[in-house]
Amino acid sequence: MPMNDNMKDFLRTLGEGSSVGISFVMAIFIGVVMGRQLDKWLGTSPWFFFIFLFFGIAAGFRNLFHYSNKMNKMNRKKNSKDE
Repeated sequence: MPMNDNMKDFLRTLGEGSSVGISFVMAIFIGVVMGRQLDKWLGTSPWFFFIFLFFGIAAGFRNLFHYSNKMNKMNRKKNSKDE
């Protein structure tokens, strides 16, 4: 059974949205792990943990920002094509 265009758009958006969510969480997780390891190696707890936690959160929001810009561009192209 072939899919219509609305279903394809929905599934594409769902896939991209879930990948953005995963990348947001992974950026924070990687920052936390790196910070904890540096603190353990250097004995500076909790300083690197907080620094890399902040970097992870910033990277997650950066990914979210780029995704939203990409979706806006796609919507503008789609809307201009429909007119």
